[in-house]
Amino acid sequence: MGEKRIHLKLSMYSLALILILCMTTSYRLSTARAEQSSAPNVLILNSYHAGFDWTDDQNDGIAGQIQKAGAVPTVYSEYLDWKRYPTNETLNNFYAMVKAKYQSIPIDVVIATDNAALDFAMKYRKELLSDAPIIFSGVNQMSVDQIKDRNNVTGILEEVDPTETLNMALTINPFLKNVYIVFDNSDSGMTTGKMVIDKVLSLDLGLRAYPMNSLTREEIMLKASTLSSESIILMTTYFSDSTGEISEFGPFSSELSKNSTVPVYHIYDFGLSHGAFGGSMISGRIQGQRAAEMALRVLQGEKPNDIPISSGDTVRKVFDYNELQRFHISLKQVPEGIEVINKPFSFYETYKSFVLSIIVAFVVLIAFIAILLFYVGLVKRIRRNLEKSNERFGLAAYGSDAVIWDLDMATMVYYFSDSWYELLGYERDAVDETHGGWKKLLHPDDMEEENRQRTQHLEGRTTYYYIEYRMLAKSGEYKWFQARGKVLRNTNGEFVRFAGSMIDITDRKSYESQLQMSYQELESTYEELTALQDELLGQYNKVVENQELLQNSEEKYRQLAYNDVLSGLPNRLSLSEELRTFIEGNSGGQAALFFLDIDNFKYINDTMGHTFGDQLLVKVGERLLGLSDERSRHFRFGGDEFVILLKDISSSNEAISYAEALVLGFKEPFELGASVVHISTSIGIATYPENGKNAEELLKNADIAMYKAKEAGKGTFVIYGQDMQKHFDERMIIEKHLRHAITNHELSLHYQPIVNTTGEIWGFEALLRWYNPVLGFVSPLSFIRIAEDCRLIVPIGEWVLRTACLFIKDLHDNGYEGYHVSVNISVIQLMLEEFTDMVFSILQETGLSPEYLELEITESIFMESFEGISAKLELLRNNGIHIALDDFGTGYSSLSYLKQLPINTLKIDKSFIDSIDTPNNMSLARSIVTIGHDMGLSVTAEGVETLEQLTFLERTNCDKIQGYYISKPLPENQVEGWVRSRSANSVNS
Repeated sequence: MGEKRIHLKLSMYSLALILILCMTTSYRLSTARAEQSSAPNVLILNSYHAGFDWTDDQNDGIAGQIQKAGAVPTVYSEYLDWKRYPTNETLNNFYAMVKAKYQSIPIDVVIATDNAALDFAMKYRKELLSDAPIIFSGVNQMSVDQIKDRNNVTGILEEVDPTETLNMALTINPFLKNVYIVFDNSDSGMTTGKMVIDKVLSLDLGLRAYPMNSLTREEIMLKASTLSSESIILMTTYFSDSTGEISEFGPFSSELSKNSTVPVYHIYDFGLSHGAFGGSMISGRIQGQRAAEMALRVLQGEKPNDIPISSGDTVRKVFDYNELQRFHISLKQVPEGIEVINKPFSFYETYKSFVLSIIVAFVVLIAFIAILLFYVGLVKRIRRNLEKSNERFGLAAYGSDAVIWDLDMATMVYYFSDSWYELLGYERDAVDETHGGWKKLLHPDDMEEENRQRTQHLEGRTTYYYIEYRMLAKSGEYKWFQARGKVLRNTNGEFVRFAGSMIDITDRKSYESQLQMSYQELESTYEELTALQDELLGQYNKVVENQELLQNSEEKYRQLAYNDVLSGLPNRLSLSEELRTFIEGNSGGQAALFFLDIDNFKYINDTMGHTFGDQLLVKVGERLLGLSDERSRHFRFGGDEFVILLKDISSSNEAISYAEALVLGFKEPFELGASVVHISTSIGIATYPENGKNAEELLKNADIAMYKAKEAGKGTFVIYGQDMQKHFDERMIIEKHLRHAITNHELSLHYQPIVNTTGEIWGFEALLRWYNPVLGFVSPLSFIRIAEDCRLIVPIGEWVLRTACLFIKDLHDNGYEGYHVSVNISVIQLMLEEFTDMVFSILQETGLSPEYLELEITESIFMESFEGISAKLELLRNNGIHIALDDFGTGYSSLSYLKQLPINTLKIDKSFIDSIDTPNNMSLARSIVTIGHDMGLSVTAEGVETLEQLTFLERTNCDKIQGYYISKPLPENQVEGWVRSRSANSVNS
């Protein structure tokens, strides 16, 4: 019997292999024929960034509609990222990228989503875009009226009209009187907000409109939590509060809905599932579909001028069932014909006729059983109860979202309820699941833990069997399940039955992943803040030292000591005395201290010269004086830093208004001779006495807030908050323990394999890990930046390089010759004069040949000191050491510097690999490989996690691969075992 099973399995494996070869050959032939045919090119220009719900919805609508075409065009998609970076530099970089990328690609149709992309397309259509027809979406009538040349231009209008939404709201709540409108102070936000307010007031419905754009995020949440039942909130677009602090739309919308005591209606449907109550909502997906329909008509020969601009039917009338339940609104109160999402499944409503039939049959059956009971007595009564029990189980299993599973321990045959097949998409017995074939669907990383939990329960060491694992669906994606069960034993303790349930927790796992990403972003912010605090403390000490020196000067030098020679403004010493005098004489008063820093001033000095920079500082001082009033005093703090003391304010709103005026004032260019200079300033604000009761505290906290403003994107202002100090304290704790990490042997290296696309092992990337007895496992994202700030990265980096070289040399000595090791290098290390000597010394000490060492650097390193760093890397490369450019493509400088960099390898960033399932991202990844090969570089792809990604990279002739699909990072003691296992698998295959 065993031999027959073995022969059967071999036959099945051979058949599967033949099918795979046939499918691969067919796919390659179809791909070759597709590439030989010439398809039209459609370029989608997006105003905003990928991941922004509105933009993604439009893109999905366009892509989905175009895929329905008979001859599918080649679609390219580019993102201007205008919402996060609305600057000339962004436009210039986008212009250069489009020019370089599409100079040899003829564009047949351009689809522009939203205003910024439309403006760019109209301006550069003839120069960059083959003078192609333009189809727009997400643009209102006001913007269309401003188009000067409408030849070969048409599109879909975005009509912001809250009329239907307000009528729905009045139907649900006839006592409605107040409409609180949420929008931000961006250009598009102000335009949309004004349109909505004007429309509310013009409808003559007896409604009052209250704009909320002047409130901070916290004030909006507080206001929403106190609204009466006569009110609603109407959400438009919102990406920053009145202070300029950036807010992601989804989290903000969800938080607003959670805090609000009244329904939150939305103008746009990407608010759904983010707390939106409902309304007549503009759909980005429908807008994209309509624009794609027009583009296909143009590609079929129809002229754009013959296609009228249309508003179309681009709205969804929809409510969220969960929000209706929250405000105790029944479905009967909802107007007819309205879509309701998230409505719970009702077995009775879905299968009403079936249920009634079951009831009738059940009644007949009861009558029949009653007759039988009359004749056969107790035995038949027991049988009836058994049948009823079976019916309940069947209905419960069929109607439940959970999967019911069962294992007969005598026959080892599994049973799964219908829900299992519906969730995973398989037909019954398609994977031999009843005989244990379902285990082959488990994710490789989860198999060991599942077997361990099962064994522990069957051995009686746990009360219940409980495990969370991933299973491969027929679609090719992994779904997360939470499985629970219990084994049944007979009186002799022998196994009888093992049964339980499974529920789909894929969505929950996705939320957990998003929360982890948010946590990592917070850690990164903390690292930057703590670094800035160090610099602030140093500046503060200098202020104290200068103050002591000036106090010892002669009275005749007082004027010089208390005023800046260059600008004529009072200097930092004068500021200290002014603050001290004000605080001593105004114990009950209020004031605000503004700390200003000119953005990118070092770049101006480096490119235009220090004399030009000094002239600009004089002009800045004059501009500040021109923006002052009788309550303000201006000081030059040093370098490109200025301080303003605004006295006798009544509230923080006055400080905010003054800061807004300062930011606006710096938008006017500076004229210096024949040159016109555009600059911006980052402003930190500390208020007295809330943020400091003495001069030192106010200066320190204003400086911290200023650096926070720079992190927020420059050209804005931030008010100091107490949580900034908390981040500093936490950083100090990490730095304290990090100083002893090497001596206490807390550091270790894990090695992630790198393989050639032919399957041969090329080598390993060394990845640093830190486990501290007090802090536990500390993420590299948390401590690497701190190590760089306090220069501990120098001894740590040397330890990493020496340890990695020893490891690969030992691997060679144990018979695994030819493998390489890749080590990441910090900019702090590269800036050291003795860096190259240190590398050569370690190679000599460990006996490792230079050709087996690869140093990884990021393109941002070259921005620090291009000439000096390039010379060092050139020396290392000339001595046989490989140089790799890590995270390629994540910055604007890559293409312009790439030809000048002394590198051997280009590493494609994981973000490009994660998204190659879309045509435009496939094209971008393929282009990066082509660029690297054209320049004679080897190309390595990071973050490969699926077979589909590996197959695509093999087709693009990518040289090397690394990622979880090959292997996760391994401790040093597991590397040789992994190498032996992979080598054995290669031989067997």
